[in-house]
Parts: sequence; structure tokens; C-alpha cells
Amino acid sequence: MASLRPLVIDERAISEAARVVGYAKDRPHHPGLDPTPGDNPNFVAHLDTYRVVFTFDRYEGRLYRHVSVSIPEDGKYPNPIAVFHIAELFGFTGYKTLRAHTPAQDWMVDLNEGEQSVHVIQEVRP
Repeated sequence: MASLRPLVIDERAISEAARVVGYAKDRPHHPGLDPTPGDNPNFVAHLDTYRVVFTFDRYEGRLYRHVSVSIPEDGKYPNPIAVFHIAELFGFTGYKTLRAHTPAQDWMVDLNEGEQSVHVIQEVRP
């Protein structure tokens, strides 16, 4: 029987997300050039059993929100609906809860098999 993995978005989770977003806002990450952000605890939030790494990525002159969600303890992928709600918590826009299993139209979603994580990326538009 599959176990349930709760995601509680309470004041502590909101505060933790705000801490990481605040840090990332002043320190854009340059993929392929900068150190791995998951190695810097300032880019990492722990929401219950979910490990979240958030950055603002600069790539080819554009700015992107980038969140990576994993569950280190059991080696399974996180539930997509939990990932999408976590992405919203970190400032992603456009997600519709009426279509819970479907990401927003302009979200890029990818699985990282090596980390068993789900990545969501959205361009930040002015």
C-alpha cells in the first residue's frame, strides 16, 4: 500500500519559501558556470519531507524561475500535484487547481533520474 506524503503549506512553509526566494533574488544562478545551487543551504528549503532547491536562472539573456523538488529519504519522485503547489509557493504563476495534474502552459517540467527530482522552470516576464 502506498503511503501518503503530506504537504503542509503553513506560515512556516511560507516563511521558508520567502527566505529562499529573497536570497535567490539577489544572486541569479548561471547554469553551467556557477556551483550547484543545491550545495548552498541558502537556496534550499525543507518542507516536511520535500527538499526544494530554488533559483533565478540567467540563461541566454533571459531570467527563469527554477525549482527542483525531491524526497531524499525514500528515493521516490514527489507527487506532481505537490510539486506544482510548491512551485506556486515559490512564485510560479498560471497553475490551475481544477486541472491539478497539468502544469501551467508556460512551465517546463522535467525529471532528473539521477537525483529523482522534478524540475519546473518558468520564464520571468517583465
